[in-house]
This record gives sequence, structure tokens and C-alpha cells, in this order.
Amino acid sequence: MDIAVLDTPFEEMELYQSKNESKFAVRNATSADDEQLMKLSAETVPSNGITLSYERVQSYFAATQAQYNRPDLKVVVPVDNPKMVIAMMNLGWRYCYINGQPDLMRYVADLRMHPDYRGGKVMRLLMDYVHDEISKETIFESVVLDGNLVAANILHNERKGFPLPYFYDEIRTFTVSQAAKPKNFSSYRIKVLSRDLIPEANDFILKMKELYNFFPTYDFNGLAEGNHPFWKGMALNDFFMIYDTNHSLVGLYGLWNQKGFKQTRVIDYSKPLKLIRPFYNAYANVRGVLSLPQINGTFDYLMLHSPICHPEHVEVFSSLIFHAKEQTKSRGKETYCVTLAENDPRIQWMKNTTSHVLKAKHFFHSFSGNPYARFDRKRISYFEVGRI
Repeated sequence: MDIAVLDTPFEEMELYQSKNESKFAVRNATSADDEQLMKLSAETVPSNGITLSYERVQSYFAATQAQYNRPDLKVVVPVDNPKMVIAMMNLGWRYCYINGQPDLMRYVADLRMHPDYRGGKVMRLLMDYVHDEISKETIFESVVLDGNLVAANILHNERKGFPLPYFYDEIRTFTVSQAAKPKNFSSYRIKVLSRDLIPEANDFILKMKELYNFFPTYDFNGLAEGNHPFWKGMALNDFFMIYDTNHSLVGLYGLWNQKGFKQTRVIDYSKPLKLIRPFYNAYANVRGVLSLPQINGTFDYLMLHSPICHPEHVEVFSSLIFHAKEQTKSRGKETYCVTLAENDPRIQWMKNTTSHVLKAKHFFHSFSGNPYARFDRKRISYFEVGRI
């Protein structure tokens, strides 16, 4: 496994300390931290009037391998009690295509602090670690929901000694419960992915990488292995290949059920949502759209994995979206989620769906100046909703 799960005794572990903070230190996470990490990662996040908890279950270490190719988890501990985890931050690597070439991107996620220790000192320590221990040439990537003001305040403001934030684009996550059937849907033939179709699927990925940036370096042979951590929770028959009348592969997607290792729990609703929830759920039951769980309940939906087609082929995408809705219902789920950049031409079709929309901002962070020149802005930013 790529993740560093260390078994070094705590008293022998190397601790990073900053001149700005003497009571706390940063160290690598270990397998012994798993229970504390699951609790910390489930800390609440506000979003559109709902307070959510994004839980990793069974094992944080196992779940995070579906988010990163190479997780790199740092934890903050009291110097006098290095077993106690009070904060965490994942700075793992993702293998992706940038400007059509295989590359690495370091993704900042799971920035969490125990409520009793929230404040500038712990954050200052983490940023000192990044400044002192990581190459100044490193470019970090982050995605923050518009409603998450705490994370936005930390990551999106200029601070002395912190990597400077550079806004790149807006993104939208659609929780789709209904989708219009496109007029040309019957002209496409859809197959379930099988072992003999893997070479064709991989070739299709190589074509699509020329059109998107930050596109994962998918290799469906890993999926066929059955136990590859990057494909956790998925099987070949979760994927569908879309062919046109010329028998050419023009689209691909998968349905990802993450409930076994990652779920979204409702911690609280705003007062207006509490009042309208019973009426909304009655409407949702009639319309077949996403209902709002009770407080402490979890949402039950699927993630759209690799919803890929040419960004200008909106007619292919419309059939992909409709077919995914049909398959979601057949699997006994109400909804699925898909994330698109605002400048993705395919996003225009989403007006033909019944969806709940979450807005977020995509940033890069750098000590070395504006990184925009590194990226071809003509390419569409690609996001995997299940890995954000």
C-alpha cells in the first residue's frame, strides 16, 4: 500500500516543532491513530443550511486511499502527549494528467481540529510545517464548499508564511434525482464494462486526457484486480460504456456506492429547514427526489465515477446522465452526485435535471508565485465527486 502506516513507538517518533509554538508538534500519522482520525474527520461542516459530517468508517486509512493515490497524513499532537491527536491535515498526492502529460498534484483535504484546540496556534504550526518541510516549488490544490467559511478563511486568505491562494474556477456538485430522457437516447448502445473491454476503456481515457486537466490516470486493470485501494467499493459491472451508431466508444461512467467506507451524516438543520423538512419530504416522496434525513441520519446516494465524454458532446452527456438516473433507481437509491466545472460545456444540460446544487471554489496554493502558467486554461477542469 502507498500510505505510510508507521509502527514506530510514539516516544521514538520524529516530531516537527516550530519556533512559533512550543506546546504542540507535527508528526506522521500511524495505524494506532485510526480511531482518533475517524472521529476528527467526522467534524462538522456547514453547507447550505445543513450541518454535515463527512464520516470515514471502519478505517480512516483504508478510506483515504480512495481519495489519494499516495495519502500523506500529518497530525498535530501535544509535545507532552504525542499519542493524542488534536488536529490533522492530508497533503497526499494524486496521479493525474496535466496538459495531457502524466503528473502529480498535491491535494489539501481533511483539515480538521478538535473543537477544544481550534485557534491560530495550531493552524500556524501546520503552516510552519508546510513552509519548512515541503519544497517551495510544490503546488497544492484545494476544493472548499461555499458554505464552509472556516476552511475558506484558513485557505483562501493571504497570510504571512502561508502558501498564497490562487482562485482557479468555480465548480458545482449536482445531486440528481430526476433527469429528462434525451430525444436521441435510443441511438446509443450501452454495454457493461467487462474484462475484454478494458483495453478499449483505457484507450478512451488516453483520448480524453487531451481535453481535460487534472484528469486521474485511470487504469481499469486495477479495477479488475478486485482489491486495488484506488477502486475501493467498485466492480467492473458498476461501469457502463456508451457507443454511437458507428460503434465508436463515445462515453463512459460508473456508479460508486461509498457507503461502506464514507458517508454523509446530518448533524443539524437551520431553523427554516427544520420547519419545512416535513413538507419537503412529503413532496420528495411524490416526486422521487432526495429526501432530508432525520438529524443524525445519513444520506443514501451514489457517486458518479468518471462521467467522461468529449466536453462538446452534450448529446452524449445527456444520455449518460439519463442512463445513470435509470441505473441508480434500479439499484434502490434515490439520487446520485456529479461534479462539473462551471466552464464545462456539458453543465448546460443539468438544467434538464431535478438536482440539489452545492457550489464550491477550486484553488491552487503556492509559495512560488501564480501557478496559472503551468496549466492550459483551454482544457476543462475535471473533478471526481467521490474523491473531493
